Amino acid sequence: MGNFQFCIPLEKSYGDELIGVASTLSVDRDDERMSENALHEMVQEIKKKGVNLFGNHEHNWENTLGAVKDAELTEDNQVIIKANLDNPQTNPKVDMMLNKLARGIKLGLSVGGTVTKLKYEYNKELGKRIKVIDGVKLYEISVVGIPSNADSFLNIQQAIAKSMKKSLNISKCPNCYHELNFGECDICLYKQ
Repeated sequence: MGNFQFCIPLEKSYGDELIGVASTLSVDRDDERMSENALHEMVQEIKKKGVNLFGNHEHNWENTLGAVKDAELTEDNQVIIKANLDNPQTNPKVDMMLNKLARGIKLGLSVGGTVTKLKYEYNKELGKRIKVIDGVKLYEISVVGIPSNADSFLNIQQAIAKSMKKSLNISKCPNCYHELNFGECDICLYKQ
């Protein structure tokens, strides 16, 4: 039927795992949205086979940032993914991405695959007919700078700080993601 790309927000949790919203029922900037069925299919695909996490839908092996192995569909129809990241010490793109997230730079997630079922509906808010993707074959998820869903950005820095305050053993700065030295960051002067 055709290819698709939807972009949604990204959130850094402390450790080697990245957590984010991969898709929702929201209408994107292209006047398209996913159906509940499509969201369910995405979650099942991730749980069954997993998908790679790329940067900007560039699918060369060098652009792999990690692997998405788990997902859940929340009660409010958000596909929450958990991605295991590649080693930031051997993959400079992962290190750069983590640094941007730690500094509060907004990043999003974008899903890529093939549309297997499609329908149209009238959207009262927009006053026009929109495309509803009702079936998908998910191939990958990418980290992007501007997600299609304009309302999907998160304040990443606060998300990191909240998750780190819950941890008793903080070893990275929540502002710049550098190693803490006796509870202080030598780079941005953060104090625990």
